[in-house]
Amino acid sequence: MMLITYIDHLQKQNADDLAFYPLSTLEKAIEQQRVITTEDNGETAGYIWHGPIRSGFDTTIYQACVDYDSRRRHLGWEMVSKLLNLSTSATGIRLRCASSSDANAFWRLIGFYCTNVTRGGVKRQRDINHWRTDIQPTLFTLPSVQPSDEAIDLSSWARMRRDGLVMPSRWSRGHYGSVNVLEAD
Repeated sequence: MMLITYIDHLQKQNADDLAFYPLSTLEKAIEQQRVITTEDNGETAGYIWHGPIRSGFDTTIYQACVDYDSRRRHLGWEMVSKLLNLSTSATGIRLRCASSSDANAFWRLIGFYCTNVTRGGVKRQRDINHWRTDIQPTLFTLPSVQPSDEAIDLSSWARMRRDGLVMPSRWSRGHYGSVNVLEAD
């Protein structure tokens, strides 16, 4: 299976935990070698999509996912370790993770700390935890905050749907262009 097809499959399989990016964006990330993968039994089992690695700046993880059947086998840690080795000149690694995601326990377990909690999107009404780990010694350490474990709340989404607001499906890719995301019937 091609890597882009596999990433698209994992995005759909884990739609409640991952943001949904256009395939063209993911293809560009693969071309720029900003996707780290791992294998389980000779098949791709997960990926980390990261931003540019620049000296003196944080490296951002945009998405990280391990196939459900391959979790709890240190594959996630293996990919993070590869990224840490690539990012030795960076100040740290940071990411955002939905409060309802089981991945929050993973980030904490491997030494990341939560620096902020912000509100998420309209549909899921959950918090977003901002995780970070330091690579280089810093002059100031960001204070750690208690990460949120708020569950997904689809009640406002259901109310908007009842009121006639039409939003694209989470599987739709057509709304990334010039199409207005929020359209009324």
